[in-house]
Order: sequence, then C-alpha cells, then structure tokens
Amino acid sequence: MLRSVVFRLILVLLLIILSGYLAGCTSSKLDEAAWMDKRLGLVWPQPPVKARIKLLRVIYGPQDVVAKPSGAISKLFDFIVGQRQDYFEFYTPQCIVADGNGLIFIADPSVGVVHVYNLATNEVNYIFQAGEKKLVRPVGVALDKEGNLYITDIELGSIFKLRRDGSFVREIETNGKVASPAGIAISSKNEIVVVDMQIQKVFIFDKDDKLLRVISGDDFPEGFKKPIYVSVDKFDNIYVTDTMNFMVRMFDATGKYLRSFGQIGDSPGSFARPKGVAVDSDRNIYVMDSILANFQIFDQSGQLLLYVGQEGLLPGELMLPSGIFIDKNDRIYVSDTFNHRIQIYQYLKEDKVQ
Repeated sequence: MLRSVVFRLILVLLLIILSGYLAGCTSSKLDEAAWMDKRLGLVWPQPPVKARIKLLRVIYGPQDVVAKPSGAISKLFDFIVGQRQDYFEFYTPQCIVADGNGLIFIADPSVGVVHVYNLATNEVNYIFQAGEKKLVRPVGVALDKEGNLYITDIELGSIFKLRRDGSFVREIETNGKVASPAGIAISSKNEIVVVDMQIQKVFIFDKDDKLLRVISGDDFPEGFKKPIYVSVDKFDNIYVTDTMNFMVRMFDATGKYLRSFGQIGDSPGSFARPKGVAVDSDRNIYVMDSILANFQIFDQSGQLLLYVGQEGLLPGELMLPSGIFIDKNDRIYVSDTFNHRIQIYQYLKEDKVQ
C-alpha cells in the first residue's frame, strides 16, 4: 500500500517537472491574441472619431501572469519540494522596457529591484543584484538590439549591463563622469545614452564604454533643469524630458540640438510634471505627465495630436505615472506608478484594424 502511494507521488512529480521542461522549450513569442484582455475595450479618442490608441491589458502583479498549478497538485508540489515560490507586487514601478515578444523589465527603486515579467512563458522573476553590487535605487532600464539589459542605479551612480536572463556582464566604465544616472536608451549602434540628473547633462558612450559626446544644454537659453528620461527613435534622434523646464528637448544622432516643445500649464499641450518619453514607428512623440495623469502624443513639430488618461483607479486611468516605452510593434507600456501596476496599450496605425 505504502509502495503504491510513493509510486504515485513520484509519477506526479515527474509529470510536473516534465510539463515545466516542455513549457521552457516552447517559443518565447507571445501569441497575438494573448496580448488583449477582451473585457476592456477602451479606446482613445472616443467614438465616433476613429480610434488611435487602444488599451490591451492591465497587469497588477504576478497573479496576472504566473501559471499556477491548482488544487491538490499545487499542495502536493509544496509537500514534495518543501518550498513555495514567493512573489511580490509592484511598489513604485518607474522606467519600463520590453522586447516586443512578451518580456518586460520594470525598475522599482523603492524596493531596489527590477521586475522581470515574461508574458510568453507566464513567468515572473526579479533582479536584485548586478555582479557583486546589490541594487539600491534602480530607476532606468533599456535593451540593446542583442537583447542585453542596461540598468541605471541613481543611488550607486552606476550603469550595469546584464544579459536578458539577468546574468552580469559588466559595469559601464564612466570614469567618474556620471554621478546620478537616471533615464537610459540604447541607439541602433548600441551607443548608450544616459541622463544625469545631478550634473544635468546627457552622456553618450559607445559599446566599449568610450565617451563619445556630452549634451550639456548650452544650445538653449534655459539650459537643462532636472532632465530625467530619454528615448531614441528609429533614426537615433534623441528626446529628453527637461522636467522643471516643462519641455521636451530634441537632438539628432550626433547630439546636435534641433528644437524643443512644451510649456508649464494644466491644459492639453502643456506640462505639469513631464516624465517618460517614447516614440512610435510614425515618430509621434509620447510624453508622460505624472501630475496630469496622462500621456500626450505630439507630432515632430510639437503639435498636440491626442492625450490619453486621467487621474483614477480604473483601467485606462493613471495615478502619478512615470515611465513609458513603445516596442517594435507599437505597443505602449506605461508604469502606472501609484496605482502599483503597469498598463499596455496599442497604437493603431492606419493599416491596423481597430
């Protein structure tokens, strides 16, 4: 009798292990239909005007992603293995980046961690460490075209390069030039563009950590005042949110100043506290505003096209949001910071069906 029970326990354990192995061998690309929560259906602007932005899904934490064994099997697994996997929620999610296939990295400086959400494999992991250094206040994340992850830690004054699985590659050597790295973006040439909030400059390093250029803000009369987030477009033009000047600054790939747009205010087209910035495939510019609780979309001349969101707790509403990122498929990832969640939208191009 006892032998039969033991055999059944071993068989169930093997089946569980095998199912996990097979899941790990499947494609890591998320099926298109899996991106959308059909219960939502929110679009901007409202009908009868043609929709340009659609809310796909809201992720509150691991419970929305992790595939959990149920009932007796779950309890049996806990009994045999002797441990239970612990997850924790978003606390203050800020900068966000994604590979477009379901892998999302979210910096959470209040708890010193980068959340790693894989929607394709239904897994959630965490990055606490970079080499021998424990993360303290990670605020920026970016991916290069090989899929390597870059993390800025504003407290440590460090920029780290890791592989997409979280294994450590190196700390970027800045030779003491960078003090408080915040927003970070990687160009098509794998050049590292990083904003320093304390020094109030933008530094550009090549893939071998050589300092190429410094954008000092001398080309405009106000100079930088608390620059924080940065993005690059498909032509490697650079966009910086100059937070306390209430503007977005635009530069070409060499760092040459092009133009600025924005002003202080609470009306559409103005900024109260601009944070994250991102650019879609049509080179429309998205600017997150934490105080206005929305993201506004501008054309290249700085003309307002649309704004999305308002303060609140419901899906599509925001509470002191910060980071924004747009992937290769024009999906828009938003760190809804004080709602302790992330939201994913879709930019509906002319050739996309609503």
